[in-house]
Amino acid sequence: MGLFDIFSSNKEKVDCNNFKNESKIYPENSISVVMTQSENGMPATGWVDMGYAEYKFKRCCPFNLQFTVEIPEDNDELDFGTVEDYFVEELKKGCITHPVSRVATDFGFIMDIYVDDAEFASKKLTEMFEDENKIVEFGCGFNKDPKWKEYKRITKMAE
Repeated sequence: MGLFDIFSSNKEKVDCNNFKNESKIYPENSISVVMTQSENGMPATGWVDMGYAEYKFKRCCPFNLQFTVEIPEDNDELDFGTVEDYFVEELKKGCITHPVSRVATDFGFIMDIYVDDAEFASKKLTEMFEDENKIVEFGCGFNKDPKWKEYKRITKMAE
């Protein structure tokens, strides 16, 4: 052991150029339910996928997308799962897509997804946003987060 070996990480080295060929590109889900309060102080629930806690390809999917989704109160046909699938399926057409959490709000929900390709995600979301027939109104923020700090913050709600 060399002098500087104590500072090196024991984590497995990952080749992001070839990670899409890995058989375990998506970890096994481990969903934890979270209880929180909405902005109006009402009880709210959500979920966090704890299967990503030790995910070895985090730095290969460094872009955090945080969606705010509005679900009209008079819409009894649209559920959170359908809306989540809508975004995930469209993003998976060109990105490795990791939905890691969803939390209810007073107006709908907030959802976090990590992707590997910000350019594709940006184009796809712009296309979805401008679609006159989109199923929901939404906003989306992009954040470069190679260490998944936002995910770590969210997982604290599940502890």
